[in-house]
Amino acid sequence: MTTVESSPWGDDRPLVERYRTMLFDLDGVVYRGAVAVDHAPPALADLARRGRERVFVTNNPSRTPAEVAALLDRLGVPVPVGSVVTSAQVAAAMAAATVPAGSRVLAVGGAAVLTALREEALTPVRSAADDPVAVVQGSAPEVDWRQLAEASYAVARGLPWIATNMDLAVPREGGMAPGNGALVHAVTLATGRVPQVAGKPEPAIFEYASRHGPGPHVMVGDGLTTDVEGARRSGLDSVLVLTGVTGVDHLLDAPPPHRPTHVVTDLRGLFKAPPPVRGADDRYDCGPWHTRREGDEIVLAGGPGDPADGVRVLCHAVWTARDEGRPAVVAAGSRDLVRPRHRESLRT
Repeated sequence: MTTVESSPWGDDRPLVERYRTMLFDLDGVVYRGAVAVDHAPPALADLARRGRERVFVTNNPSRTPAEVAALLDRLGVPVPVGSVVTSAQVAAAMAAATVPAGSRVLAVGGAAVLTALREEALTPVRSAADDPVAVVQGSAPEVDWRQLAEASYAVARGLPWIATNMDLAVPREGGMAPGNGALVHAVTLATGRVPQVAGKPEPAIFEYASRHGPGPHVMVGDGLTTDVEGARRSGLDSVLVLTGVTGVDHLLDAPPPHRPTHVVTDLRGLFKAPPPVRGADDRYDCGPWHTRREGDEIVLAGGPGDPADGVRVLCHAVWTARDEGRPAVVAAGSRDLVRPRHRESLRT
């Protein structure tokens, strides 16, 4: 096999120099619960000083942009309200593009969904008996059987139905709770219909968020099936941050639609010039890290250095082999060399 330089991992400029607008997922990237992710606040402040647009994109439909901005401010990340994009906003905009201004829309969710609809000059109602012409469904702690029943009555009539997002589960203090996707499935089971979807990984939220700053854009997130897949479907590059739900094991097993353009350990990686991945099947190199093939096994060695570079070269070796139909088993211990220490405390 001839020697190659990987693409897109052959560009040695820091990511901050390649993109003018960065779209950031929140949970697992900027904060975890009520605590800021290590290194995130100073990195985001540095981006602002360098004149980069920062847009914060969340599937969570239960908070208004003002509430999200207030939370970020408390965590040391002051941002204007206009730099926050929620799935409730996008769902309301989709509804406004479907029905006339002032139309009644059945709203499932909390105050954030009501606010988003009103900001789009629509009139939220709570009952199918109020003659709505569309349905927007989001989640909130107060969503109960009655709201789901009213949604089912309206959806069964064939009205346009827009879900803010399809996340099946959301983390809460007591564990994992049903997300909006689980509630949407209840309405689907009752009506036999499926909704349009506003949130990640659907392109609608990426298109909406990309209007907030000049290109080129990049999506920075921790989820393969939301942030990375959604960016790819929207024609955007992506940065996977290893501070959230995706670990090295998930990344190595990712099919092509879920493979990020870039990988960083944390947001400090946005300012580093990643070394290129070079080599051939028997050995790939990336900075101080390298892989070698021993039979069907891929062995990672090298360091010390940025673990993200070890992840990149290991992924390149494994993905290349598997895409060519050749076996690629990661040798015991290789993943541990580059697994972030903080992951021991994360639920994945």
